[in-house]
Amino acid sequence: MKQNESAKAVKEFLHEEKKCYDQLLRLVKEQVETIENEDETRLQAIMMEKDSILQVTRKNEARIEQTLTGLSREIWTHVEQVAGSLRKEVTDVLEQIIEIENDCQTDLKARKFLVQEKILDLKDRKTLLKGYKTSQRIKPKISKNV
Repeated sequence: MKQNESAKAVKEFLHEEKKCYDQLLRLVKEQVETIENEDETRLQAIMMEKDSILQVTRKNEARIEQTLTGLSREIWTHVEQVAGSLRKEVTDVLEQIIEIENDCQTDLKARKFLVQEKILDLKDRKTLLKGYKTSQRIKPKISKNV
């Protein structure tokens, strides 16, 4: 009986985790569009949503781990057989998320370097323009009346 209960619990936790990762995948795809549109406020909101979803997945993973600890090898293999396909689906979605996140990271790094170059270029121009400002009147050194 413990075998079926453990398998059922793990399957429920994995199903909930898959739902979370599906939401995360949707948000990551939206994040790509937001980065392309350069909408920083929406990007921050997406990051906050992703963080809350990741907290839920961490809790699910802890509950799965807690359920699996202390199980005999026989029960462990039964749980693995019952939840194997769902585990594979979760892994596939997670791989997609990681791939898209890596693409976003490289895109954001490239944009960061472009912005840094623009800032340094503007700073250099400002330094060059300082030499062209009007000179101040030189005060006489001998008398104040001159």
